[in-house]
Amino acid sequence: LIPYVSMFSKERPLIISALGSRGNNKIEFLNSLHADLEIVRSFRNEYKRNIKIDICEIPLPPHIPDRALLQTITKVIDKSRLQTFCEATIPLDRDWESKILETLDIIAAHNNESDLLLGFKLRTGGVTAKAFPTSQQIATVLVGCRDRDIPVKFTAGLHHPIRMYREEVNTRMHGFLNVFTAGMLAHIKKLDIVSTVKILDDEKSKNFKFTDKGLQWHDLTVPTSEIIRLREKLLCSYGSCSFDEPREDLRALGIYSIEEEWR
Repeated sequence: LIPYVSMFSKERPLIISALGSRGNNKIEFLNSLHADLEIVRSFRNEYKRNIKIDICEIPLPPHIPDRALLQTITKVIDKSRLQTFCEATIPLDRDWESKILETLDIIAAHNNESDLLLGFKLRTGGVTAKAFPTSQQIATVLVGCRDRDIPVKFTAGLHHPIRMYREEVNTRMHGFLNVFTAGMLAHIKKLDIVSTVKILDDEKSKNFKFTDKGLQWHDLTVPTSEIIRLREKLLCSYGSCSFDEPREDLRALGIYSIEEEWR
């Protein structure tokens, strides 16, 4: 990013979400975390007038975390003033759901006793069909985080607004509009997993409408005030390998024009 820092300023900083390194066990993970935070501190000190690093996303070791590990994470990160999201690197097998729910329970228990709240990061795809969780699995996380008041962000696979089949991965890719609509409606309408899955599986763009009142899916509406609240606090963001595809698709659907990007 160094060649691009000069394009930004204190008034319009380059806002960065720092991605942590993977570790196969607790020792590797913590060593990587310390090293990553040192890079963050160094980059901040060098370019503090032009950048803002406010989020840290860390992939946990590939097993259910314990409370002690989460407590150590918060102690290490606390001085860095970073909102932190933990990614569970658990295989998408038949034990995935039980392990994910146990992980969410441990994060929620930690948050109830800590000033530094940890969020959850869900990987929603990849470069192969096997990397994509099912709609049932995504709904499990959406409802699980809602019930435990855990902030969530998403990454990978969400290149397009609406769910669709894509030949490049030989499977259906989840739509980011589906995911955020399902998550918001799960919050304000207290939807169960079955109802949440229906929104995630919907491949008809006409069923998603933006009106003066908010975002509507069929006869369910998320008021604009709730969109703002949920997007700021609980359904925070998503990462995509493509910067252009999401915007091009939104323009094709008539949701916004290129002029609106400069408002």
